[in-house]
Amino acid sequence: MIHWSFYHGHDQDIVGKKKKHDNTIYTFDIETSSIIILDGKIYPAINYKDLNEKEQKECSFYSFMYIWMFGINDTIYFGRTWKEFQIFLKKIDDAAPKEKIVHVHNLSFEFQFIKSYFNFEDVIARKSHHVMQCTLSDYNIIFRCTKYMTNLALKNIPKTYGLNISKKVGDLDYSLIRTNITELTEAEMRLL
Repeated sequence: MIHWSFYHGHDQDIVGKKKKHDNTIYTFDIETSSIIILDGKIYPAINYKDLNEKEQKECSFYSFMYIWMFGINDTIYFGRTWKEFQIFLKKIDDAAPKEKIVHVHNLSFEFQFIKSYFNFEDVIARKSHHVMQCTLSDYNIIFRCTKYMTNLALKNIPKTYGLNISKKVGDLDYSLIRTNITELTEAEMRLL
């Protein structure tokens, strides 16, 4: 993975006769931490099941992104804050001004985070919280959900399509609380 600040443009795959668009393969994913706050103390959300009924009613849940990854063909860029992601998307939009489709597996999840940082012209959803597609107002970018496109869990896509890759499952320790300032180890970065 390469830090987003090293992005300086890419080769575009422009297609179409009347309405041209960029057919480059773009992907997006985030990793998040979830916490509970109880009596002013912070705990990993995974500890919720260990609380008694009274504590479960009194605690508050929070989730936040600690790293984002954006693929352009075979190159993966990363950043740690939403501000960095906004700047990165602007750089991409300036370098590649045609309409771009960004594929996100389970867009409904990422949408719950990006909706607070971006404006949308259009959101298509099967029902509340089940986002299939959304168009960013300030960029020439459409996010599309590959989970709805394939009707497959991410771990099943390589086998179904005969790809020589696999999804890493269960390798990260999700009981750790990570933030955008948490230093990630080389091993953690390889697992993302």
